[in-house]
Formats: sequence, C-alpha cells, structure tokens
Amino acid sequence: MNFRAEHGVYLALAVVVGAFFVLFAFMGPVGWILDVLLVLAVLKLAGWSGLFDATPAERKRNCPECGARNTVNDAFCGYCGRSMADG
Repeated sequence: MNFRAEHGVYLALAVVVGAFFVLFAFMGPVGWILDVLLVLAVLKLAGWSGLFDATPAERKRNCPECGARNTVNDAFCGYCGRSMADG
C-alpha cells in the first residue's frame, strides 16, 4: 500500500462514513441498501485516490561526494553533479 500524508484526509472521512454506516444499519432494509451504496462509494473513492496503487519503491543510493539520495540508475548526482560511478 502506498500511504501518503494526504491520505490522512481519507482516514478522517472513514470515521465519518463509519458513523453513517452504523446509523443506516439501524434503519432497517432501506438503511441496509444505503449501507451497500455507501460501501461502494467509499471503494470507488479509494480507487480514484490511488491509495491501493502497487508502485514499487524506487531503489536509491547515496552520492559518494555529498551523500544525497539518488536513484540507482542515475549516472550523476542530481545535487552536486559528481559521477555516481566513482567511489
């Protein structure tokens, strides 16, 4: 799971949705239908947010000169410009 800081908003939204879910559950058959629609809407919103995108973490290494983090495929440091092949 790719959890980012902006997904904290979705966590707060989940608390509010949970409260409505419980409220609808006590309404009987009409509330149960609303519960199903609510769950489907939450799943669709989560899909749009990218919360469940399975992007692998990019491998990184430190620059031998300045110590900045760069991807393993970088030929030169993005901060100081030194060749990453050195060291």
